[in-house]
Amino acid sequence: MAIKDRLAAGAGCIPMTWVRPFSTVSLAVPFYHIVSDAYAPHVSPLYRFRTIAEFSADLKFFLRHFVPVSLREIIGALNGEGTISRPSFHLTFDDGFREMQDVVAPMLLRSGIPATFFLNTAFLNGGGLAHHNALSLILDRLQNGLPRPSQACMREVHSILASIPTRGESLEARILSIPWKRRDVVNRLAETVGVDIEQYVRTVQPYLTYEQVDRIVAKGFTIGGHSHDHPLYADLSLTEQLEQTRASVEHLAARFALKDRAFAFPHNDTGVGPAFFDEVFSKKMLDASFGTSGFVPHFHFRNIERFTMEKTAAPAERILSKQYLRSTFYRLRSGVKTSVAARTNPTSAR
Repeated sequence: MAIKDRLAAGAGCIPMTWVRPFSTVSLAVPFYHIVSDAYAPHVSPLYRFRTIAEFSADLKFFLRHFVPVSLREIIGALNGEGTISRPSFHLTFDDGFREMQDVVAPMLLRSGIPATFFLNTAFLNGGGLAHHNALSLILDRLQNGLPRPSQACMREVHSILASIPTRGESLEARILSIPWKRRDVVNRLAETVGVDIEQYVRTVQPYLTYEQVDRIVAKGFTIGGHSHDHPLYADLSLTEQLEQTRASVEHLAARFALKDRAFAFPHNDTGVGPAFFDEVFSKKMLDASFGTSGFVPHFHFRNIERFTMEKTAAPAERILSKQYLRSTFYRLRSGVKTSVAARTNPTSAR
């Protein structure tokens, strides 16, 4: 077993406060998508999310070990207007699900914690369902729906999937392999298995409305772009990446009078090259962007990597311990500091 794998395996046994000083990371930026005790057909088949009790425990943990900072403070540090040197955190939430107003924002207000909500502009106000959420609905119908799909229905499903290169042999893997650019396949599958996506959006209203976002902003929270309709950026051309980013951020800036322009990559920032970052930051399209690679620093100092709090029932301390161990291993191997305090100081970051 490699050294980094041994470190990760033992992270659950090492108190976070022991390993944190070795990593040199000063800013922790966790991300969530949804917080709920209810089963959500458009999300639950995809990944495990935090329950309300688990999220409450996360908030207590972060407040006990970190100082909350705002998006404005992070961008100020990136602009050289100060540094973030104390152990700090900023909570972020992707996709703009309705639970942000119903569950998350009230809990954050009670705890006095700032946060940023990253929104897909295509789906606000009942504008549809993201590609991966539509796939989740189809999986839910196949796995949990009654009556069970007939043999004829399943034969048609396999026939539709035959043209899609797959990342696995299981039916779930084949469905999740459908790329964003093949949304026509998703529509055919939904019709075949009896999923009415438009009706689901009208009935469940999975995403925020403009009015709900207005209320969230009025309470002091910040918002940012998350692309127009949530594609994987590695599958897009540079022109498409820029169009998705511009459409998202400019729409939000016009509708909600954004003071700071922040953007979080949908899925991840893997495969997004230097040309993208040069364009969005040199043209002032963005003030900051956020990825999903944990505590390993990005090559552009304005792109801050985040870590997920989902896909696990592990307590926050165990999640953070693994992140700090990972960053410590990276620092020792590469000699590169991962401290946001260093990265946000223009004289040392460039």
